[in-house]
Amino acid sequence: MMVTSTEIVHSLYAWAMRHAVLADSAMRDAIGGGANPDLIPFDIEHAGYFKTRKIVKVSSTRRASVETISMATRLPIARRKRETLIRLFANQFAAQGLVLDIVVLRPFKIDQHVQGTFKPVYWHNERIACGSSLGLGNQRNAGTLTALALNADDKLVGISCNHVTGGCNTASVGTPIVVPGIQDVSPDHHEISVIGLHDATAAMSQGLPQVFDISNNSDVAFFEIIAPKLITSMQGYGDTAYDTPTAFARITEGLKVKKWGRSSELTYGEVSRLVQEPESVEYNVVSYYGPTSSQIFKGSVYFNSLIEVESIGIDPFSAGGDSGALVVSDDGKVEKIVGILIGGNTNKSYVLPLKDVLKRHNMRLLGGYNL
Repeated sequence: MMVTSTEIVHSLYAWAMRHAVLADSAMRDAIGGGANPDLIPFDIEHAGYFKTRKIVKVSSTRRASVETISMATRLPIARRKRETLIRLFANQFAAQGLVLDIVVLRPFKIDQHVQGTFKPVYWHNERIACGSSLGLGNQRNAGTLTALALNADDKLVGISCNHVTGGCNTASVGTPIVVPGIQDVSPDHHEISVIGLHDATAAMSQGLPQVFDISNNSDVAFFEIIAPKLITSMQGYGDTAYDTPTAFARITEGLKVKKWGRSSELTYGEVSRLVQEPESVEYNVVSYYGPTSSQIFKGSVYFNSLIEVESIGIDPFSAGGDSGALVVSDDGKVEKIVGILIGGNTNKSYVLPLKDVLKRHNMRLLGGYNL
């Protein structure tokens, strides 16, 4: 029986759904006409190959007379198993010019490329506001000041991403945290303020979820505030600035959100997907200890829970240098906490929920400070 590549794509989705090996993120793509899982020459044993890897996308591409059906997974499967699936598929569909390929979905990437900015520091009543540029005092980088918080001893703490102020677990305790980040220091912005000292990082470890416990992985770092009179809990500047919220939003797909970030300032978006299964983010960050000492943090970190945000409008929701921005709800009511932005590109941004991270570290966000 002759079938089209579109029918095969939809039938593979249906087969994956039947055997519960389709990632949640692929469900919206899995609905289509011509779906018949019985067309697929794989059985329940073959479904076991994908039990912990999950199929995230099925697509087709044509080159000359050959049409390739690609199955993308979150994690690689063993070569022998991959070859078995390709052989079974070829036995049934090769005569129609259809071949199967099984690939690993390319992970979301975070590095140290940041977009330029004309306004690295946001001021509110002559104080540094959240959303401003900051970084480690011994690194040429720049990210975003997330928020202020109080720890279990009611001491004032600053928050940003681990890859911004924690050096991806490599920053030494006591390293100065400066505003703006060193990358933003220039003849036009030559004043540097040391607002804090690096104190701790949340867990962020490389390794496959089948081998390592990834449940606490978080791209978050904390620093002691040593210039309390110089900063405020306000987010951003001007008429559209708002105070840091202290209550948490109920996060659902479709929730309208906004953020103030170092690079793209105030932007608006919408929650497009709730990631509730292991998602890989690839890091490539260099940390410096002195004039001649450095360390590279390079590899994949898996997160159990992420929030995917898409922009509302023509501009991206975030840009390089916005890492650390506090994302809040924008539903026409008072702002509430959604999470911390860890990275983005022109298509989407990833936000890490903050509620559990703050709870594990006995922290609570602070509003109403130096307004």
